[in-house]
Amino acid sequence: MTAMLGVIMIARLHAMYQGSRTVLLFLVIIFLAVNIACVVLAAIALKYMVAGKFYMLSCRTQLIGQTPEEGILSGVHMCGYSYEGDVQLLVSMVWMLNTVWEVLALCLSVWIAVKHFRELRRLGPSTGSTIGDCFRVLIQSHVLYFAR
Repeated sequence: MTAMLGVIMIARLHAMYQGSRTVLLFLVIIFLAVNIACVVLAAIALKYMVAGKFYMLSCRTQLIGQTPEEGILSGVHMCGYSYEGDVQLLVSMVWMLNTVWEVLALCLSVWIAVKHFRELRRLGPSTGSTIGDCFRVLIQSHVLYFAR
């Protein structure tokens, strides 16, 4: 799902930058690097969870594994997971890499939008109504994407 959204974002940014091959190449390289790194980190984390001791206490308080962690806060049973190794660090790294990709896409779309609106203001209201309308739709959909 994330990969499909990334491809859609690349296509939209490529269109916003008027089909620039440089921007397309830059986005594809960054996108592939981030996703390959995320897959590798997730595979390492999965190895720790499968090969190492992975304990889980289900919310019905049935024991799966050997030594679960259960916290009781204000009379409410809280279920938790215990991992061996640096699984939490690896999961955090995956989130950070995806956040870097999202922020990069956001910055590129804001940059081209600001540049476009400055150009429209400089040229006056009589120019570029069709192109401006199409560009406005792209920008609005970008805003909806990042607002989710």
